[in-house]
Amino acid sequence: MKRWLLFAVIAACASAPPPVARDVAPEARLYDVASPTPYAVGERYRGRVVVLDFWAGWCEECRRTVPQVARLAEAFADDGLIVLGVNAGESGDVARGARELGITYPIALDPEHAFADRLAATDLPVLLVIDRNGAIVHRSRHVDVETLAVIRRLLHAPTAAH
Repeated sequence: MKRWLLFAVIAACASAPPPVARDVAPEARLYDVASPTPYAVGERYRGRVVVLDFWAGWCEECRRTVPQVARLAEAFADDGLIVLGVNAGESGDVARGARELGITYPIALDPEHAFADRLAATDLPVLLVIDRNGAIVHRSRHVDVETLAVIRRLLHAPTAAH
């Protein structure tokens, strides 16, 4: 029994996933729905508070989360919050799938999972809250009390003059 347990621990450590990124690297790229040219996420949203909502049309839990995220986007739009739905790994008419789910906020594509893999956002749904410096400061599966508190704190924190 002890040998089996030791073997399981060694195997688990040997196959441990790479460390999770703590920020959105400047070179991390996504695609706009209407453009085959990728854009640098860190550059586009520099200085903004961002919520990334990773979703897919096949994800049943995403169907329950999307309305929460849509309400979040609407509630904090005037405060400058950027909410971006990131479609993870799907092809085809993603825009139609977004409409069917009720996504009313902008969407981006991550067709090869490169972006989601780097941020360990593959167990959908995943919400990442990104601060003005590009650091991931909160991770959740739903919009909950803690997520709202983090967003409020970030949006109302004084910003440095650029």
